[in-house]
Amino acid sequence: MRNLTKRLMDDRGGNFGMMTALLAFPLIIAGGSVIDLSSASITRTNIQGISDAAALAGARIYDGTNANAAKAAAEKFLKGYAPDLPKGATYNISMSGQTVQVSIDGSSPNTFMGMVGVTTTPVGVAASAIAPMKPKSVTFTPTQAQGWWYKKVSIMVVRPGSTAEEVIGTVIYQPETQKDGGQGPMTVSSGSAFDLGKYSKLILKMEVKGDGCPLEYRASVSSQKITCTKAVKKDKDYDSLMRYNSTLRTDDPNTSHYLFVDGVQMPKGSASPLERILGCDEETKHAWEDGGGFDRQDFFYTAKAICAPNGEYVRLTK
Repeated sequence: MRNLTKRLMDDRGGNFGMMTALLAFPLIIAGGSVIDLSSASITRTNIQGISDAAALAGARIYDGTNANAAKAAAEKFLKGYAPDLPKGATYNISMSGQTVQVSIDGSSPNTFMGMVGVTTTPVGVAASAIAPMKPKSVTFTPTQAQGWWYKKVSIMVVRPGSTAEEVIGTVIYQPETQKDGGQGPMTVSSGSAFDLGKYSKLILKMEVKGDGCPLEYRASVSSQKITCTKAVKKDKDYDSLMRYNSTLRTDDPNTSHYLFVDGVQMPKGSASPLERILGCDEETKHAWEDGGGFDRQDFFYTAKAICAPNGEYVRLTK
């Protein structure tokens, strides 16, 4: 064989065509492999997009209790795009916590590499989409309040597609005496647990009335005891009794720092989204300062939120 090869190499007479033919085949396979791999890459990119979208479709409706519905939504999306998947492709949908996972396994046919027995190129992909946790109910437990001023803390929501603010529940401090810096009971409206329902915005608001009585009431003080008497419209000061002296909100950069959470004052100059203030499935301690001085807060309660995945802010994780 070695002598034959040497004679072929030494022969200048007519072996050029034969040598070209021998070399052309591997060159064709090498060049064609690039085309096959490029085609496989395009196929992989396409089915990755389908896998991503299917995972998002499932996570978008997941609320922590409907795993089967979330998986069904992802599968429905995949079935709708079945014609765009490689022939014989298979898929799998699974749930882990609040994450929807979708994988697709398939292959891209090879035109050139098939000549040497490599008929397909694997194009498996995987995607994961997560719905961040979001408070779905909150329990308020009053612990302490002080001061001469009437105070009301409200938890409010804005529903999807609306700008109106809806009060879900309130905690009220009504001072009864000015002794010991002001003392009185705290009450929570309609029990202490509030179901938030679907919402696009969650807000805490504290309203303060400086005379110590609620709206439409006038305060009188005798021997440090505070008495609230309902005003009538003919009173000269009626309009002033129908307004709070100050309103402090977590979504207002100018007033959000009046709230302390677990002993830490919220930053001034930026809104504090309540979803970050309320810890999921854990109790947080809230303290409001009503405006008299930040070294002494006046309104204390604990808040515990039960959370569920939030399909409105679903995002890919893989």
